[in-house]
Amino acid sequence: MFQIGLITIVAVALAIGTHYSALLTITKLLSHFRGTHPASIVLALFLSVVAHLSEILIFAIAWQVMYNMELITFSVESPSFIDIVYFSGTTYTTVGYGDIVLTGDGRLMSVVEGVMGLVLIAWTASFTYYEMNRKWIKNT
Repeated sequence: MFQIGLITIVAVALAIGTHYSALLTITKLLSHFRGTHPASIVLALFLSVVAHLSEILIFAIAWQVMYNMELITFSVESPSFIDIVYFSGTTYTTVGYGDIVLTGDGRLMSVVEGVMGLVLIAWTASFTYYEMNRKWIKNT
């Protein structure tokens, strides 16, 4: 259980760092656009999606590491990495279809990933609102 907790903490730290870096980069890129240019919002949203997909991949790698170390098991026998990425994506977005589930001690990390997804998606939404509001109110 200690190893699962440690891997979870590393995945959370990497996901937060990735998201922070992505939003900082987006802010710098948006400063090059003048006015309410539609490309600025499209770029911001595209890069935000890339950041979220990267965070899903971070958690998927953590799941794969734990699976390889035989710390966790899934409801499907011998899941491929694509299966694990899919599981991570449904957990991160809290969709949770339930066709692939964890069994055993790893279930706690799935809760952590779901909360992280919720928080990071909300962070993106508030960031996007702030940037749009700042640019559109200032330039109207």
